[in-house]
Amino acid sequence: MKSFVLILALAALSITPDFDSAVLVISGASSIEDLDESTLEHFRALTLRPLNLNTAGRSRLLSSGLLNAFQVASLLDWRERSGAVMSYSELGLTDGFTPEYAEALSLFTTLETTDAPGALHGRKLHNDLMLRASVRENDGRAYAAGLRYKASLGDLAEFNWATRTTYSEPELKLGTISAALYGRRWLGKLVLGHFNARFGQGLALWSGFSMQPYGSVNSFRRNGTGFSPTGSFSPSHCGVAADFDLGRWNAGVAYSIPDRKPMAAVSWSGRRLTAGLSASDKTVSADFKLGLKNLGLYGEVAWNDGPAAVAGVVWVPSYVSKYGLRCSWIKGVPEAVAGASAHAVEAVAALSTEQFRLVLKYSPEFTAGPFTIGPSVRLAARRKDAWRLEGRGELHLRAGAWVLNSRLDAVRCNGLSWLLNAEAGRAGEKLRIWARWTLFCVDDWDERIYVYERDAPGNFNVPAYYGRGYALSLTGTWKPSRKHSFHCRISYVEYPWMTMEKPSKAEVKLQYNLSL
Repeated sequence: MKSFVLILALAALSITPDFDSAVLVISGASSIEDLDESTLEHFRALTLRPLNLNTAGRSRLLSSGLLNAFQVASLLDWRERSGAVMSYSELGLTDGFTPEYAEALSLFTTLETTDAPGALHGRKLHNDLMLRASVRENDGRAYAAGLRYKASLGDLAEFNWATRTTYSEPELKLGTISAALYGRRWLGKLVLGHFNARFGQGLALWSGFSMQPYGSVNSFRRNGTGFSPTGSFSPSHCGVAADFDLGRWNAGVAYSIPDRKPMAAVSWSGRRLTAGLSASDKTVSADFKLGLKNLGLYGEVAWNDGPAAVAGVVWVPSYVSKYGLRCSWIKGVPEAVAGASAHAVEAVAALSTEQFRLVLKYSPEFTAGPFTIGPSVRLAARRKDAWRLEGRGELHLRAGAWVLNSRLDAVRCNGLSWLLNAEAGRAGEKLRIWARWTLFCVDDWDERIYVYERDAPGNFNVPAYYGRGYALSLTGTWKPSRKHSFHCRISYVEYPWMTMEKPSKAEVKLQYNLSL
């Protein structure tokens, strides 16, 4: 009865999160600037074609990168015992999940239950096409273009093709091509073309992006996706990969043709414990994850041009608080990372023989009449060859579809640098438009300030501000129907207060998305 009342209360209070905040919750990053292009591309693709948590198989759930092995085992056990998950409030009460995490998942997943239990679902073919072009004037004119296409047959199969040119590489190449078939019984998946290989804590087999330094407790523990297809513009492996589900056992093999690299992995998943072995021609590792009631233990030992090991614990006494400790020995460097998250406060400290890092963040959110107000303060300190201190204050104000954001950054290293910006916009269903101005004074490259800029979906735009000047940008999205969307970004950067002349930069970017 108490659980039923709690479900109703959470359902009444739940609010669909915005894209940025949902990505931070799932990825474990403390800010969007901590992520990379391929990660944002993947999350954007999931908003177009969400993963069905009630029908996807184990291999498909892991490949999505949304769930760790313990969460997948918990979800499958729930589906087997109780049937389909009916709401995200219900999911938030399942072992391995929290209400906050379940709410974030709602942006990238669905809970469709239209078919009979055990029936194959989602055989309808979907197509997604993205075309973009841009021109930049910066001491000379340069052009760039990109194309991304994805076809998916529900949870059964997918095909990805992505190619682009850049301002520095104008030649168009074949790009990234991958195809995947997902099974329902013994075949987990079969991948042809480009793929990722991510196992354990990444000591032996981990391709692509890995988040470091650690900015939050959620980032301490990596969640391997196994072998998975990729639509990234910058893939890691190309060849063939497959894995097979044999009850609680899963076995996978792969071969990457360009680097002539064979890979293999085997894992066992129980209700509370998952363990695995992975190897390539030069590496070998063993890893485990153990989930208790409020405690999670994980670790990995490996040989990768030398011994490496990592072990950690995460304690979650309640869904609003989390504490973690991670110790590692990688490439001869010992490191200890500790962190705590409670309500709106987060703290992380890391100490190794090479450097010291500290991050403190306070980000409450409250309402006042029609307004939702979200102030945020972030303090970061790093000591390597010299101290680098950064303070960041942000204010987010939302009233219906209208949004106002501002940010002040100050960095102290060899000197003092700062950045101030303000942004106003409207996030409507059919029309979204954002205008931003930025003022900055950064005289030392070691004090450069990274800022996440709004862009068209699938574009990762985090410029490093350096010099003295100002920047203006206008970003807009028009979605006349469910199938079509048009995106535009116009930006301009000027450096009028430099002692040495620096050319201004102007850019126009256009993008079209088609979803069928």
